[in-house]
Amino acid sequence: MTALRSKTRGESGNRVGIDIGTSSVKILQISGPPDKPSIAAIGYRETSGLSAVELSDSIKSLADEAKVSSKDAHISISGPSVIVRFISLPRMDDNALKGAIKYEAEKFIPYNVNDCTLDFQTLRKDDKDNKFSVLLVAAKKDYVLEKIRTVEKASFSVKVVDVDSFAVANAFLRNLPGGALEKSFAVLNIGATYTNLSILKGESIFFARDIALGGNDFTFSISKKLGLDQKAAQQLKVSTPKEKEASVSDCIKGVFGDLMDEVKLSFGYYENQAGKGIDEIYVSGGGSNIIGLEQMFEESLGSKPIFWNPLKFLEPSSVEDRPGMPDKAPGSFCVAAGLLVR
Repeated sequence: MTALRSKTRGESGNRVGIDIGTSSVKILQISGPPDKPSIAAIGYRETSGLSAVELSDSIKSLADEAKVSSKDAHISISGPSVIVRFISLPRMDDNALKGAIKYEAEKFIPYNVNDCTLDFQTLRKDDKDNKFSVLLVAAKKDYVLEKIRTVEKASFSVKVVDVDSFAVANAFLRNLPGGALEKSFAVLNIGATYTNLSILKGESIFFARDIALGGNDFTFSISKKLGLDQKAAQQLKVSTPKEKEASVSDCIKGVFGDLMDEVKLSFGYYENQAGKGIDEIYVSGGGSNIIGLEQMFEESLGSKPIFWNPLKFLEPSSVEDRPGMPDKAPGSFCVAAGLLVR
């Protein structure tokens, strides 16, 4: 689960990235050589309120509609059933490290380790203290198997299970311009239920977490304060008439403040550990389309966020004219894109 910034080798068209969110499914297939890949198939579909069987059927239907030719799928997981920890261990050989991981995991994971799938990756070596920095991931087996079964029932074979925040980081790094390796980046992917937050210094990941706030919370606040049903509130959130911008912004300020409180805590932790602050903030995801988001970021953090296109490295990167695509579609494909560049 923990591969970060692995180079894809050979042809890229033999697999597909499937991002199963809480309100939509994004599917992406790329083709061509790693240095010049292109979009082979892409699809987006709202899936709120579907049963497990209906979700599998919807994924299969979407893949058929998008003309996906691959059956080898990369998927990802997120939320409270996934635990990410950055730990420090004495330097040891690979066999000893593998043996130590389960013992170490019991110290950091609030679940029974036997009920979890464990994975790890060595990130950095500290020669001065003779230690490793290790990225440890644990996910509840039942949750992982449920995701796999959903995709398998849609006629795919799951080859990789990744973590949303790592996939977003990989997509970001694939699009990262040269000459920025000394900067610290915060990358927020605002989904429907969770906001995936990753903090990177150059190409190294230092922090990752899922914040239990997302686009649905903004929609609910608009619905409650303006007396609208959920569908009308959702539409107003992403397509706000000029005369209602102030009213909508007022509705979501409380939720945004809660989100920023969590972001600031994470930034503070990183600054304390790394000895430096965040240089640039990048924002993506379906929840990033909210009216006034840029201004609220600046007021809260003193810096405007940078909205980025995770499909920029692909040809063509513009997909808004594809069937079923939402407004500002590329920003919704961070996870799907990242699943294919690991």
